[in-house]
Amino acid sequence: MRRYSQDIQLAKRGKVVCSYCGKKTFVNYIYSDGSPVADGVCGKCDRADNCGVHYPPREYFKDNPSFDSARYTRFRPQRKRPVVKAPSYIDSSLMMETMRGYEQNPLAKFLHSTFDSKAGADIVQANIERYAVGTSSRYDGSTIFWQIDQFGRIRSGQIIGYDSTTGKRNHKQQNWVHSVMESEYPDFKLEQCYFGSHLINSADKVVAEIHQEWDAMPNMPKCEVEPIIYLFESPKAAVIMSIALMWGGCRMTAVPMATCGCGNINPTLDSRRNPYDKIQVLKNRKIVLFPDNGKFEEWKSRGEQLKGFSKEVWISTAMERSLHPYNIECEIEDGDGFDDVILRYVKAGKPIWDLITTCYGYHGQWKIV
Repeated sequence: MRRYSQDIQLAKRGKVVCSYCGKKTFVNYIYSDGSPVADGVCGKCDRADNCGVHYPPREYFKDNPSFDSARYTRFRPQRKRPVVKAPSYIDSSLMMETMRGYEQNPLAKFLHSTFDSKAGADIVQANIERYAVGTSSRYDGSTIFWQIDQFGRIRSGQIIGYDSTTGKRNHKQQNWVHSVMESEYPDFKLEQCYFGSHLINSADKVVAEIHQEWDAMPNMPKCEVEPIIYLFESPKAAVIMSIALMWGGCRMTAVPMATCGCGNINPTLDSRRNPYDKIQVLKNRKIVLFPDNGKFEEWKSRGEQLKGFSKEVWISTAMERSLHPYNIECEIEDGDGFDDVILRYVKAGKPIWDLITTCYGYHGQWKIV
């Protein structure tokens, strides 16, 4: 029994005699194997003015039901899913070698000079290490943001140069570990994950500990506690937010992460099905998006596409004065991130905890999924 596709095509060449006008101007509809559906009958005549007959397969099989049912079985071709290949990984020993030399690391120097006298050097260093922020000798000292997925596999490390005094990024100083070590990692297949993805497991453990503590105190009033992912664009912003949360005494049920680019929030069907894709860490999780100033609508649009994939998606309005109901007592410039506001508060000696606790989710608004 021959099968035919509903995507049957006209032959590109090899005209045959038309059964209707007798001229060799007829183009058959053909199957995927190149054979005609009905030679000289099911097709189209190129004599547009003198014949011009067009007899498509759908009409042909409708007019010839016994022919169709006896010899053919209709089917709709299934979309072939792309073959997902596992990404390459970096050896953990290489990452561990970079977890030192922080006196040469411009971002580490900036974070310590900014927060040590207020939050404490221990909190600053703890977050540098828990986020696996490494040190590179490139550019006379630069920062490595290691991307480690939720299973502890090292996808690669993003090398970025910073000004140790201002904390500003040098956009001319950036690279990837696997690129600068190409001889040791040939044919490297990069599949990024969100910076900080490895910390979601720690947040799950903290939540479990909280529930165990509550179980031991049955008369204590309880509220819902679950891990929350705070999603920023910049890795530096994720580290600074984590310092602020730990400084405020948070049990670290919130996990600041970084997309390393707005385009990396891309919840396509293929990315949802790809077990190695960066968005897998967002599956069935509560998410809070923190767009930089001017990117609110773009992030909101991308966040809405997470419907049915993430448990909840909220979006912070903190960088848009026209949308945010709380007063932010500092300047907000084009392109600023929420970390810039935190830094300005710290520099001015202003308390930041009210700023942190009001950054999203007021009165149930801006829950987009």
